[in-house]
Amino acid sequence: MPKENFSDYPFVSIIIPLYVICKRFFQDLLKFQSLNYPRFEILIVSDKEVKLPPIQNARLITTGKNKTGPAEKRDLALHHARGEICAFIDDDAYPDSDWLRKAVIHFGKKEVVAVGGPGVTPKEDGYWEQLSGLVYESIFCSGLAQNRFLPLGNKFVIDWPAYNLLVRTSVLKMVGGYGIHYYGGEDTFLCMKLLKHGKILYEGQAIVFHHRRKLFFDLLRQISNIGLHRGYFFKKYPQTSRKWFYLLPSTLTISLFTSFAISLVKPKLLPIFFTSLLFFILLGASTAIKKTQWYKTIFVGTGVILVHVTYGLKFIQGLLTKNLER
Repeated sequence: MPKENFSDYPFVSIIIPLYVICKRFFQDLLKFQSLNYPRFEILIVSDKEVKLPPIQNARLITTGKNKTGPAEKRDLALHHARGEICAFIDDDAYPDSDWLRKAVIHFGKKEVVAVGGPGVTPKEDGYWEQLSGLVYESIFCSGLAQNRFLPLGNKFVIDWPAYNLLVRTSVLKMVGGYGIHYYGGEDTFLCMKLLKHGKILYEGQAIVFHHRRKLFFDLLRQISNIGLHRGYFFKKYPQTSRKWFYLLPSTLTISLFTSFAISLVKPKLLPIFFTSLLFFILLGASTAIKKTQWYKTIFVGTGVILVHVTYGLKFIQGLLTKNLER
């Protein structure tokens, strides 16, 4: 492997907060052996003792507690990390073989304190998981956050999820790690602190494969947690969360419910309401027309609408929440 711009490869600590202990996790863990990078360790943090497969450089760290959140697990791993860079990835994801190589090269620039990349839907995911992936990939669903799910062009960002985030260890320690107990939104809090010390770069080719939740129920349950925390963070942490585009799902949701209520009062308007709803579903479906069979796109379009409504309602709840416990 060519050394590119480094005189020597920095040692990387890959940190995985383990929550769901299942067969798929161990299968994914084996794929870390294919990383095209010479110097790394894998730190798996779990509340319970787990028998790991024989993987070189992999260590288990137990919290000694029950139901610790991912941020708490990552902070514990930080005390054990030997790497110059900490690479965060979730327990339902695995890396592309060039993941570290594509990301680490950017730390040659002093102003870069963190690098994030997309979480792409794995090809081996099931039918309903693949449809959830298409929902996330839709520009009409993710909007300006579409690069979280697709390998797009590089740019600087102010917020990035920890399913694919690499951070200088020295800066992590300087800001006190995550230092937060939230489960959902903890990434935003960390990025807010990191931006005081440098820039966060999105590298579209630093890819991890992130398993999806099944459409519809499992996906919407995940979205509800994201929306709740984003609404709360919109109020509490305006530095990175008070952006106009976070209001769009709530605006759409209020518009839909208002239009439906008016249509009930004036039944002649019901055909207009359902025609408009069908238009939005087809709009969401249009982004998947080249990626799957045409009859599946209706599920994608419906998923896009339901994601917006779920996120929008929970966002409003988050705004109205005085103190979010977790």
